[in-house]
Amino acid sequence: MAVTTANIVVGAATLSIAGVDVGGLQGGVTFKKTTTFVDIDADQLAGIAAKIASFEIASISTTMLEATITNMRRAMNEAASQASGSHLTIGSAAPATQEYALTVVAKAPNSGTRTWTFHRAIMSADFEHMIGSRESASVIPVTFELLKDPSNNNNFCTFVDT
Repeated sequence: MAVTTANIVVGAATLSIAGVDVGGLQGGVTFKKTTTFVDIDADQLAGIAAKIASFEIASISTTMLEATITNMRRAMNEAASQASGSHLTIGSAAPATQEYALTVVAKAPNSGTRTWTFHRAIMSADFEHMIGSRESASVIPVTFELLKDPSNNNNFCTFVDT
């Protein structure tokens, strides 16, 4: 089979959280989907008779380069009320899950654009941030777990090539 080089995708992506571009990213944006299967065995077979998909988990992860208050707040799962101007309060007496819609725009095959829409996402990883270093930027690694969206056929996301 011949290789169609126009279908090989290389290029930067952008990430928006709740419609706001987070700025520079490092290391790309990774989408991960894991399916758990139940093995069905039968006494009459010396092996698995069937596999049934029973559970799905999906996530996206990236590293944000711009340590803005808004990016820090979202990465730490803090409510919007925890931020005011140039001030961010970390921790709450009643922490709550912050849910966002995410959009990733990247290159697509044939020099097009691929727009991913993640309908429901929550911060799911521990927060760790280098406050200062002579050797590297104070980046913000983030992982968002994707939730199924009942208003979109229980999908995690959709993408469209243009």
